Amino acid sequence: HVDDLLALLSKSKMLNILYVMNCDPSPMRFSEIKNRVASSSTTVSRRLGELEAHGLVTRTAYATVPATVEYTLTADAISLQPSLESMFEWVLNRADRFV
Repeated sequence: HVDDLLALLSKSKMLNILYVMNCDPSPMRFSEIKNRVASSSTTVSRRLGELEAHGLVTRTAYATVPATVEYTLTADAISLQPSLESMFEWVLNRADRFV
């Protein structure tokens, strides 16, 4: 299962999306996530779909015109954040070694 999680998290923009969503706990619209991670619509759409399929993101669609869709982190994703933050800290503390 660890390999599966690492394969998921290592996909392009995956950690960035989780980080952005963790920084703002309120529901986020697709365009807001896309703009904050500076990626293509295709990549963001795929990653959000994968996160939803793995139970890390909840997608809520509202019957408005045009349709409104919001994404929020699940409790599982929120519980993963301390581990991810530790990893980010580790990298930042060794930034001079990753040049």
